[in-house]
Amino acid sequence: MTHGSESIEALLSEWAKAWSNRDADTILNLWDGDDVEATYLPAERHDPLIGLTAVSDYVNLVCTGFDQVQHRVETPICKLLSDKIGLAFYTLAWMARDQRGPIGGTCRVTALCHKNKGHWRLFHYAEAPLAPLLELQSFYESVAAQGLDAMPTRAQSS
Repeated sequence: MTHGSESIEALLSEWAKAWSNRDADTILNLWDGDDVEATYLPAERHDPLIGLTAVSDYVNLVCTGFDQVQHRVETPICKLLSDKIGLAFYTLAWMARDQRGPIGGTCRVTALCHKNKGHWRLFHYAEAPLAPLLELQSFYESVAAQGLDAMPTRAQSS
């Protein structure tokens, strides 16, 4: 974290809290409303959402479509690129639950924010899911750390 980037880290904390509360108004308030070509690339999409209307539609859909959402920002690296542009790179642990059950994972996030009217606001946000092999490695490392009793047994075919 570079000197002066604490307010960018605070933005990330507010972002994660708003998602965990499914608070669409707060999430959307953290976007730079003056940037008509704001871009948001959620992990599950091939193409980015471009423009605040597309971002708003997505945020509202997720906030109302899930019974529970959890976001946790891990190991953020925040850097001021100028007095009005900031960069954040971090790991996002996430979980969402609806009537079908929970889904979750880990993404790497790159976010750019702009200082607008004295407040840092997002204008570019991209999530990159970890490769499946990295996800499996992390899962089995966490299981192994709990000891052999936590290791799933393999069913023998007859």
